[in-house]
Amino acid sequence: MKPALILMSVALVLSGCKGDSSSTPPATVNAPSPAERVKESAVAQCVINDPRRLVVSSTPDAPGPLEVTVDTPLQPASECADNQRFQVGTGIYDITATIADTASLAWVNPQQVFSALHTRVYSRAFVIASPCNGKRILFVSLDTGLMSATLRDAILAEIAADPELSPHYNGNNVMLSVTHTHSDPGIGLNEQGNGLQVIAGGTYQAIRNAHLNLEANPEPASIRLSAGELLNTNINRSKPAYALNPADERALFTNTAGNETQVNKRMVQLELSRGGQPVGLINWFGVHPTVIGPAEKYVSGDVKGYASLGFEELMGTDYRADPSTGTYVAAFAQADEGDASPNIAIEDFPYPSKQRGGGENDLDANAISGVKQLAKALELFGTGSAITGPVDFRFATVPITDITVTDQTVLKSLNHSDDEEIRTCDGILGVSFGAGAEDGPGPTKEGYTCSDDPDVLNAALADIQTLEGQPLEGFPGGWPKETIPGQVLSAAVMCNAHNIPGHNFSCQAEKPVLLPRGDKDLPFQLFRVGNFALLGLPWEVTTMAARRIRSLLLEELAAEGIDNLVIAGLVNNYVHYLTTREEYASQQYEGASTLYGPWTQAAVAQESLRLARAMVNGDAQPDAPATGERADLTLVAGPTESPHHEGDPGKVTLQPPSIVSAGDILQTRFVVGHPGNDLRIQQSYVTVERMQADGSWQTVVEDRSPELIYEWEALVQPPLALERPLTSSGGTALVIWNIPRNAAAGTYRIRVEGASRVLSAEASSYEAITETFVISGPVAECP
Repeated sequence: MKPALILMSVALVLSGCKGDSSSTPPATVNAPSPAERVKESAVAQCVINDPRRLVVSSTPDAPGPLEVTVDTPLQPASECADNQRFQVGTGIYDITATIADTASLAWVNPQQVFSALHTRVYSRAFVIASPCNGKRILFVSLDTGLMSATLRDAILAEIAADPELSPHYNGNNVMLSVTHTHSDPGIGLNEQGNGLQVIAGGTYQAIRNAHLNLEANPEPASIRLSAGELLNTNINRSKPAYALNPADERALFTNTAGNETQVNKRMVQLELSRGGQPVGLINWFGVHPTVIGPAEKYVSGDVKGYASLGFEELMGTDYRADPSTGTYVAAFAQADEGDASPNIAIEDFPYPSKQRGGGENDLDANAISGVKQLAKALELFGTGSAITGPVDFRFATVPITDITVTDQTVLKSLNHSDDEEIRTCDGILGVSFGAGAEDGPGPTKEGYTCSDDPDVLNAALADIQTLEGQPLEGFPGGWPKETIPGQVLSAAVMCNAHNIPGHNFSCQAEKPVLLPRGDKDLPFQLFRVGNFALLGLPWEVTTMAARRIRSLLLEELAAEGIDNLVIAGLVNNYVHYLTTREEYASQQYEGASTLYGPWTQAAVAQESLRLARAMVNGDAQPDAPATGERADLTLVAGPTESPHHEGDPGKVTLQPPSIVSAGDILQTRFVVGHPGNDLRIQQSYVTVERMQADGSWQTVVEDRSPELIYEWEALVQPPLALERPLTSSGGTALVIWNIPRNAAAGTYRIRVEGASRVLSAEASSYEAITETFVISGPVAECP
């Protein structure tokens, strides 16, 4: 099987999916809906019937009960109870930072150095307003690894400084959710590179585009909710922890094959339409975007980015559209993925096997998982029910390190002794944090607890001492910049630590503590769109922890007619994992990364219930916290390069063959400048162009598509990622085009653009175009 191929649908004209209601023909009884027209298209049928959907693990999934919902919510007699008229706006913007000499903020692998672009990454913004009660919310899904307080503050400060945005949006009604791709160049969030500038600036632009799109198109919009079961796409990677949850609780989620359903299989999506035509989609499904592993060189949106780009290509998205006109935006956002892995074959092919994701390599597995999510979203498209009710929101800043659980509803849901104090304390990582997860293991081991034999803990200390001398830069908001000697780590490891000055780690129970981490005040956020609710939390929430919180909240929210609730993790900040009390006890990677002690999930449930009750009771939302100083989002200059022995930037050093066939893999090479000298935001490093009948050239593929790889090949590759390299050796770009099997016959060429700073303080632009080549014609109906 070849590396990832995305649908090539440039010839597809979705005339039924664009325009306004004035161009819509009169409805007839048998006329297909816009969604049906999309699904009936040849390209969509290729996705729905893609054989990669049949890839399963050695123990295939079977249908089972869906996650907690409410069958018969109450119907309150409120003013907006029957409302189905909304206003919507969509926006999208490129947030791809430097693709060379950087690394992932999520993998924290000092040996990883990016040098290639698999797909661009984007911020996707959605405004939903209710004329019925005058409220609006703004949901943003960012194709990046981690949210942080610094990044959120920078985005909110840009909103506050914008006179068009600030009257409508602030920290109370703006939810910033990341997909958690492990393959974006987020190391720059430490503000020495361009990561913060690109991600914060691009997200602000996406938000502004969404707002302008709504303002220019205020006509009534409808929202539909659809949901279904997606099988063979995620597995539980922390089974020893999950197995400690009560047997009767696990038995509630048993599939038709008699096996426990250990991860959330439910996909939920909101479909936004205006004037009868679809304008956007928000899809939630819980799975880690980790099929592209820590040893890879590719910047990528991973499985979520693949599905988003695929849906947008089907809908003819124009990534440079005027925001007043707008364009279709499809976000495949993150849900409760704490223990959910996309590497469905990892038990038979553990890391570092290239087959752990069910394919032959990481890019192959990326396409398999991405196609499954895309195809399921297409099957659900247009099948749901109209959202009914008002728009509402609640936000609270919670002092997470000092919570005692006293709520009787929460206490009754727990397994605990009556004399036990259910509380949180200061945040700290455990020894087993260093083990990492099965998707990309670290240098230590999982499962070290304070009940272990002392010899086992001594072995853990030995593991940790092996870290001596390794650079630990790039970790979000906690690792020191300098090298940490092993003896300091060893001194920090202890059980039931009570006496570290200025810290209270007394509630950590089984956890042998390692390194302090985590903010003391955390954002909790609850959105309502009619009968649908979205709880945004800054944790990676495990499956059973999410089930418990979802059940408690729906009991409260059903009184307001809410029958569906999605828990979105990695929202507005990042403080690692949220496990159940039972899962915490085993101190797997997720439990060791539950910062605030074993009862954190109970505390989160209690504080989330406060938000739900405030919404049900109609309590006034407190003013949003004050916005801090704006960050300097000016891009810093790229590196100065040494000359290349093959020529100046812009020279083609490997021409394509004169004739190729659809389905071939084509390679060309160019002398180019370092990618950091021109990030090509909202543009493309490389494009594939086809000659038209009049002799002009039409762009058919850009570097956002995973079929087109752009790889920087430095003469001297740095061994470690750098936040901001000042100098670089000269280099070339290897362009790899996996030509779809249904590519149209014709004459093509490849264009590369960028900028270079060869022995100069000033960057100069260049353009290079290959000789033309002919594709003999399609060899299949699908790519």
